[in-house]
Amino acid sequence: MRTFSLLFVSLLTCMGCDSGPKLYEITGKVSFDGTPVAKGDITLRSENPSTAPQGATIKDGSFQMKASEGKYKVEIISTRVVPGKKGPMGEDAIEEFIPEKYNTKTTLSAEVKSNGKNEILFELTSKK
Repeated sequence: MRTFSLLFVSLLTCMGCDSGPKLYEITGKVSFDGTPVAKGDITLRSENPSTAPQGATIKDGSFQMKASEGKYKVEIISTRVVPGKKGPMGEDAIEEFIPEKYNTKTTLSAEVKSNGKNEILFELTSKK
């Protein structure tokens, strides 16, 4: 019983251990053709393959997340209802309207720094 108690106490004291990399607060805004993106997702993929991707939800053109220091490729996706179109079951038709140059073939990048404010602004356009 004593061994179990010591093990339990050891586990409790380590529950607050921070074994991962230090994460920094990031805030940002995303617009498309001058209008804030109503809802969507943003993913930061590190140039360091051992760093896991970080993601957040975009709401009303803003997002907030945490990530470790470093350089990232950024992917942004968002969908919207296509006015006047219906799907095969009569549901509203949905389209991915953010061009692939901002997601699957992203040209976007960001850098998270350990000092200063990490505020990232993305002004996306439909122009090629």
